[in-house]
Amino acid sequence: MQQPGGCCSKDAVDTDGYGPYQGGRVAAAGIAFELFVTEILRRDPETQLVSASLLDRAPYETADYGTDFVVLRRSKTLLVEAKAATPQTSRRLAEQSHQLQSAGRVYTEQHPGEPEPGLVPAFPGVLPQSKRAAAAQQNLEIWDGPYLRSKAERLDITVPPGIAFGDEAGLVPGYDLASRLTGIRPGVTDWPAYEKYCEDLLSFLFVPPLNPPIPQSRDERHVNRRDYILPNYAVDGSFWHFMRTHYEAHLVVAEVKNLRRGPGKDEILQVANYLNPRGTGLFALILARADLDQTARWICREQWVQHSKLIVGLNDEDVVQMVRTRTGGGDPAELVRQKIEDFRLGI
Repeated sequence: MQQPGGCCSKDAVDTDGYGPYQGGRVAAAGIAFELFVTEILRRDPETQLVSASLLDRAPYETADYGTDFVVLRRSKTLLVEAKAATPQTSRRLAEQSHQLQSAGRVYTEQHPGEPEPGLVPAFPGVLPQSKRAAAAQQNLEIWDGPYLRSKAERLDITVPPGIAFGDEAGLVPGYDLASRLTGIRPGVTDWPAYEKYCEDLLSFLFVPPLNPPIPQSRDERHVNRRDYILPNYAVDGSFWHFMRTHYEAHLVVAEVKNLRRGPGKDEILQVANYLNPRGTGLFALILARADLDQTARWICREQWVQHSKLIVGLNDEDVVQMVRTRTGGGDPAELVRQKIEDFRLGI
């Protein structure tokens, strides 16, 4: 097996995540995850590995269709693309689907008369149900963290950090946060319960590197009452360090909206009023039960373009996805990062 820098043995799998590799953390994470998937495919009796990008020679063919793996399973060809970054937004999932669809067309052109190949995105996290449904409509077979973890455990392969667990509610710390959310009804009656839930959630997801949330923070004139403030003193080169340096996220504002609808224009303007470069900073999260409505999304764009105020909405599906990412050893802030990138790429 070809190893970067020649530092690993032929059969080594980097189960520590990054250790044996030189260079950037992101690149190393990608290599480690791809090696993990390679090892599963090599040992799984249900699959026959035709080619793999990290093998020094392909077992049967060297054709490149634009994916990491070509696999045979019960006489059906699968094109598998392994990505260390889970597609946590609709845009990211669509991009990965487009890549696999393109690879499928190349394969079909080179193998006329054969059945169309199966298209498989592999990643360490999980998808919420709505995105799984979208993937199914695009004929994608999802190999997510729980699927890969189950395969690895049956094949006696060490599972590296960051691979999500399944639905072991109550067995893994934090899973009660996923189930607890379903018992909180949108609306005024359960608003206090939702606020308390969000305080526990923020602590579980982001502390550390952020400091514990400060509840009911008011400005000096008692005009603005921010639901939660998470002081950001991260200095480790992490996502939150980057956010403080580049987006002035000195004190992360987290606003809670237990509405029966998605937040609209008024809610965005309220949060935007809390942001000040000489006060909390210029970054806020809105935790709500549903997505921002169309007007709210436009106001977020306006606040960013005109005032450099960055506001990101998180709904129930996002929350559950981040909890599952965190329990699997991954970074829940990855979803926030992808949302910010999608937002800016859309301008």
